[in-house]
Amino acid sequence: MKIAIFSKNPDPSNVSGIKIIIDSLLNANIEISIYKHLSNLINNSGLNHFSDNEDVLKFNPDFLFSIGGDGTLLDSLIIVKDSLIPVLGINTGRLGFLANHQVDDIDAIIKNLLKNEFILESRPVIELLTDSLFFNGQNYALNEFTIHKGMSSTLVTITAYINNEFFNTYWCDGIILSTPTGSTAYSMSCGGPIVFPNSNTFILTPVAPHNLNVRPVIIPDDHELTFEIVGRNSNYIISLDSRFKVASGNIKFTLRKSSFNFITCRFKDQKFSKILRDKLNWGIDKRNII
Repeated sequence: MKIAIFSKNPDPSNVSGIKIIIDSLLNANIEISIYKHLSNLINNSGLNHFSDNEDVLKFNPDFLFSIGGDGTLLDSLIIVKDSLIPVLGINTGRLGFLANHQVDDIDAIIKNLLKNEFILESRPVIELLTDSLFFNGQNYALNEFTIHKGMSSTLVTITAYINNEFFNTYWCDGIILSTPTGSTAYSMSCGGPIVFPNSNTFILTPVAPHNLNVRPVIIPDDHELTFEIVGRNSNYIISLDSRFKVASGNIKFTLRKSSFNFITCRFKDQKFSKILRDKLNWGIDKRNII
């Protein structure tokens, strides 16, 4: 078995946990390759390392371990891209909806992987289509695409089209187009619904809309959406997950479901309903104890 290990700017307090994971994998005779930046932090230049998607494809791992929080796992999308390499998230961050394994579980993780006792989930990815190369070809998002007014106090006007048909004009601070995976992130904090993975939907959620009758909308993910921005702001911010760029002028952004999916790895006891109860503290109601 071959495993690639990805972690981006880990907290120094987490380096010891990463070393435990590496040692456990090596002790299990698993061939590993680690992210180059991480290799410098753990002072082990003798291990195979990778820097980008091309390097990972050459190594051809069975899995990629994303060690950190959900943000690190989102960044791993750019590492695996359309390779369909399954990504397993090990949480050293805070909440961890996606990275929901723990460092202390590494022995059980290795055992389950070697015994093929795991579940692969295919998660849709948003693709941004635009004439401008804002993200240098890395125009994908696992959680969401957002438009935001940026540093200005002036709202923006965003006209949305679905399959080239006018849908609505939003007077707001911004707008979020989320996948089901991202429904528990920014969209949820702006009043969007929680959607189960593999629901084949997008969630369109306005940020602080000026019209209180405007509400989040669930849209089939085989639809294409286009946003046209008008406003007095000279600049605004667009983002794909944690990556953002400053844009200016009146630009149209078209988004669709990508031709490839992002593959995550979980075990049988990690069901979405349980993750919701644990992470959102729904289980603190004593009446829910079974």
